[in-house]
Amino acid sequence: MLLNLIYGVLETISNAIYTTVATIWSVEQAVINLMMSTFLFVLGVACHPLMVIPMLMGGYYILRNCWYRRAKSPRLENSVDSDGLLKTPGTPYVPRTPRLPAFRSFGNLSTLSNEAPNDN
Repeated sequence: MLLNLIYGVLETISNAIYTTVATIWSVEQAVINLMMSTFLFVLGVACHPLMVIPMLMGGYYILRNCWYRRAKSPRLENSVDSDGLLKTPGTPYVPRTPRLPAFRSFGNLSTLSNEAPNDN
């Protein structure tokens, strides 16, 4: 009687483990099949003969824009700096907007001028 009870408990645990593993495996197989079929569908749409020409034209357009943007960008040491101001050798860099002082307090905010401070 006791052996039948132990056998029944072990059989129930074994069936539960087997059912759990089989369910997880079935779900995994279903997800893998879904991913593969989705990838093949997208690949089939992308590689369809009607889609190859627009993709090639788009790739050419993107590469051409990147090439022209790289070819058109001026060198900083030639004539124009990063702000677009004309730069000649020997002239100091003057920013477009006035620089704020390095250290300020709320007491002197109203007395600031638009001039850049001398940091000598």
